[in-house]
Amino acid sequence: MTFLHLLVLALGIVAAIALSDLLGHRGVGAWPIGLGALALALGAGLLYSPWLAALSLGLALGAAISMMASWARDIVRRRHARREQARRSQDARRSQLEKSGTSRR
Repeated sequence: MTFLHLLVLALGIVAAIALSDLLGHRGVGAWPIGLGALALALGAGLLYSPWLAALSLGLALGAAISMMASWARDIVRRRHARREQARRSQDARRSQLEKSGTSRR
């Protein structure tokens, strides 16, 4: 790959991340970018075009980065919600024990 192919690859990554962010605000997700990258890869294979291959690889990598970041955010959000629920449950249990402890006196 030449420097220009690597530049096209990097531009594909940036474009995919930007497009997935725009699509994420609309609630669509990054799957259309991945589908476009697959179509470009097929086109690059049919046309023997290294430029399309570099662009499709960049789009695929950018979509993968975006999807992984989204999945990581979801995992962190779920863990935080579980931790908060456990803390609220423990606080409720503690306050219930304190109430039953003061009523015995």
